[in-house]
Amino acid sequence: MSRSLEELRQSQFHQELGRKMCAAYVAQQQGTALETAYRKADPIGDLWLHVAEFARHGCSGSMDQEHPSAADQ
Repeated sequence: MSRSLEELRQSQFHQELGRKMCAAYVAQQQGTALETAYRKADPIGDLWLHVAEFARHGCSGSMDQEHPSAADQ
């Protein structure tokens, strides 16, 4: 089950994961060092909190349990 936006905003895990994912994206797009992008990625927007939750949810394997037909593709 997904978390509410307020829960994501209060979660230190989601804040950190979202920041790291944002920094990785910006560094790749702009061709800058990851460390530089990470220093500048604070604060992050709500989009990156949702991306972090989606990644956490996907890595936990629950996506395959909820959507078994997606695993067959």
